[in-house]
Amino acid sequence: MPRMYRVMKRAEPEVKPEVGDTATKLGVRERDLPPRDGNAHPGEGGMSVVSCIAGFRRRMMRKLCSPKMVPKRLHDTGKIPGAIGSQSLHLFRHGEGSFEHSSVTEQLTLVPDGDDHATVQPSAVMVYADYRQALVNTRNDWVSGEGDPDE
Repeated sequence: MPRMYRVMKRAEPEVKPEVGDTATKLGVRERDLPPRDGNAHPGEGGMSVVSCIAGFRRRMMRKLCSPKMVPKRLHDTGKIPGAIGSQSLHLFRHGEGSFEHSSVTEQLTLVPDGDDHATVQPSAVMVYADYRQALVNTRNDWVSGEGDPDE
């Protein structure tokens, strides 16, 4: 599985992401992958992720990522200068492999699109609710990435 990062709200007391269809939860917004005939299609978008901690910094510098989307404590620790987001947000990591077009699960594929960014897309056309559930099924694989080295 490829290594990828995403800032999401943390479900207390465990260090796992909250599930939902917002930009700060484990899931996808319909504007990021619009359903077509009730289905999710590969190549049309998906849940956004970033390649590494430094990727968030580069994306913020290029104004491709809002500083409000990254918890302020990562600014305070020097990891992501300029971060001003809520402390309820948490930086999560999934996987250990290369950040390249590859399988996340049997139903999900990582599709990089440049600038340290990628989307987690359906591997094949599937019912939209099944795509959302496939994302939820990865929940236990997300771990805290806040202590990771800055690469």
